[in-house]
Amino acid sequence: MKGFWVALTAIFVVCLLWRPVQAQTASEPASLLITEVYYNTPGSDGDEEWIEIANVGTAVIDLSAYKVGDEEMMGGGEGMVRFPEEARIEPGQAVVVAQTAVGFRYLFGHNPDFEIRDTDPAVPDMRPYLIWASGDLALSNEGDEVLLVERTAVRDSLSYGDSTFFFQPAINNVLTGHSIERVPADCDTDSAAAWLPRETPTPGQLTFEGECLAPVDLAVQEILPPIGQIQGRGEFSPYVNQMVSFRGVVTGSYEDRNTRGVTYYTLFVQDAPGTEDGDPATSDGVALFLGRRRPFTQIGDLVKVTGLVTEFFGLTELEDSSLEITVEASGQPLPAPVSIDPPADNAALAAYYEPLEAMRVMVAGTAQVVGPTFSGCGFAVARPEYGLRFLQQRAADGIGRVIPILHTSDVDCTGFPNVKTGDTLSGLAGPLIYHFDQFKLVQQQPDELRVTAVPWPPLPAPLRAAAGQFSVSTVNLENHFDAIDDTGDAAEPKPDPTDIGLKQSKLAAAIGQTLGCPTLVGIQEVEKKALLDSLAAETAVTCGFTYTVTHLESADVRGIDVALLSDPHHVQVQAAQLRQTCTELNTGIFDETAVCPDGQSPLFSRPPLQVDLTIDGQPFTVYVNHFKSKVGGAAETEAQRLAHAAHVGGLVDEQLAHDPEARLIVLGDLNDYELSPTLLALAGNGRLRNVLAQIPLAERYSYVYGGAAQLIDGLLVSPALSGELAGVTILHVNADYPDSLSRDVSPDGLLYKATDHDLPLAVFNLAAAPEPATAVPTLTPAPPAAEPAASSGGSWFWLLGMGGLGTAVLLAVLVARRHQAG
Repeated sequence: MKGFWVALTAIFVVCLLWRPVQAQTASEPASLLITEVYYNTPGSDGDEEWIEIANVGTAVIDLSAYKVGDEEMMGGGEGMVRFPEEARIEPGQAVVVAQTAVGFRYLFGHNPDFEIRDTDPAVPDMRPYLIWASGDLALSNEGDEVLLVERTAVRDSLSYGDSTFFFQPAINNVLTGHSIERVPADCDTDSAAAWLPRETPTPGQLTFEGECLAPVDLAVQEILPPIGQIQGRGEFSPYVNQMVSFRGVVTGSYEDRNTRGVTYYTLFVQDAPGTEDGDPATSDGVALFLGRRRPFTQIGDLVKVTGLVTEFFGLTELEDSSLEITVEASGQPLPAPVSIDPPADNAALAAYYEPLEAMRVMVAGTAQVVGPTFSGCGFAVARPEYGLRFLQQRAADGIGRVIPILHTSDVDCTGFPNVKTGDTLSGLAGPLIYHFDQFKLVQQQPDELRVTAVPWPPLPAPLRAAAGQFSVSTVNLENHFDAIDDTGDAAEPKPDPTDIGLKQSKLAAAIGQTLGCPTLVGIQEVEKKALLDSLAAETAVTCGFTYTVTHLESADVRGIDVALLSDPHHVQVQAAQLRQTCTELNTGIFDETAVCPDGQSPLFSRPPLQVDLTIDGQPFTVYVNHFKSKVGGAAETEAQRLAHAAHVGGLVDEQLAHDPEARLIVLGDLNDYELSPTLLALAGNGRLRNVLAQIPLAERYSYVYGGAAQLIDGLLVSPALSGELAGVTILHVNADYPDSLSRDVSPDGLLYKATDHDLPLAVFNLAAAPEPATAVPTLTPAPPAAEPAASSGGSWFWLLGMGGLGTAVLLAVLVARRHQAG
């Protein structure tokens, strides 16, 4: 009966106090504010959400009377929690209230100040405040409110997403892993204008730099501002989450299709000539995100625009839902493009480009291609005086002088040139977009480009293993899928049978002719064993044997696996297994073969394939790898690659502890730079050596991304095998050539662009005194008909520019000619 009266009393109190809440009045000082909210987490929201509260005043504040929650009405069913007794916050201090200390610590490496659910006795617990709300504090990813309450008075509040309870407009929703932050931290306008998206959350850190602007009242705005005023001088617009109006001239558009097959459109508008703000620190252009609506405007239209300012991955734009565009005139002159010559230093690059965002820019004179045309309708250039090759051995290496170029559409590349590394072109001009962490020029008129194609270099000769030697390669097959829909997911490639046949022919030529039928070939990005069986059969025509296929299905969500091809004349496979393990990292991977403890996940979507085998009777162990890609962000995914390296390194350590003379080969697509923490961790303190590091620096790359030449494939060996290296090379027949060649099986094009990775190849000794590795000359096909005929002088100079490998090939050809003359 006592419980009944307690419950009845609580209901009476709630009914008595239930009323809509009121935010503090302007006369009340705002010393305690909500300063950052993290609601759309990469893992479990119920474990990883947090709210940051800051004391922006000058006195210590007792927090025991304060509550924080997402229930906007007293007596509602959402959540409200109160701080512990004797909790205090110092002036200038920020405290974090997390759902769980364990979830917060997993993401940020340290404890929060308070937790709502008790997961760590060292972290003080918040207490439910049932007088206000009867449910749990759980922030919706679609939209919600966050309140800071003192006793029963709301001292601070916000609305985001589809909630407009406190703010209209609300703070824009953010993407997974991003937060919303009050900037400056003491800016209290009771509006969304004070809030910015943060791609990298900063719990416990306050930002006081920036402008604190009151919301714009469009009803009383008589003179429309120039775009530069809206863009502002900083990284973010001072008008984020505010409605603005302005006029400008349409300078271009961009059509972009995502992996799900959904096409989005962006329009670029710039101040008409003579109406700019005259400030070189502000951009005169802005992007308008149209969503799925095709642009109805034309380049040269003068438009009046009203819409909500947002920041999307660093690009200031007006979002589509509230966008109004009115064409007031057509055929207007365009602003003159600004000639760009970006700095090499990566840190200086953003400061250089930010004042030019969405404006018309140009590359004056002739530019040189440093990254070929890819299937998304783009390539990369640099000014010729800066050289042809931009090598990136670590993330910090300066490649700022590379200028990525996009076609106005990544859906239809009609009219866009297919260029290879070394070609030159002029006429580059268009709006500057910030796209996948890079500023890029969007070329609007491809017919204005003038391309000069350089002669094709001769095909390199493969290293072939002599008697008492064996050869090893690693090949990423670049999304080699069959035509069957296994997942029902639009992201799974489903090529037609014709494309599959063309790809098989290209890959068979790459392995049989370009690589010369290596003894071992590590494979990445293949969907099924049947594709490899077919590939082995087609390669047999050239190699004279049918490769043994060692393949096990992995848990990759798209279905791509790793595998090993081996020459049955020399190799006997003894055993094969996938070496999966578990991790505290929240990988989101489901692998029914992995039994992980609570709180852990499978580490690999594509576990290393360990193959124990013999080569001419001698034992070896091969690990075929495909580490986590950088999709989702290089920094955000680095922890998984480091964990991959640590696990594979541990497997190697176990083998070497048992047998220091064990001959181990670790190869594959490692998805990181040559001198990255991942590769350094994998090599360890001498346990493995990357034999590709022996290649001259100018030739030491296997992949070209956005004009940056990178060595992301690895071929590492244990100490016992390191001294047996007889020769090593990377055959550059793919990364420098346009994707249009990927379907070309003509005699001229067959050996080019079989995949997007170049082809590493190493030869090792088996016997004590083997014959040296020899380069076997191959016929050099004539250039494709669309290319200018190559001059012999140009070919020789190209070879000399390749460094040691080119010089060796040149000498071999000259010696052969002398013998023919004799």
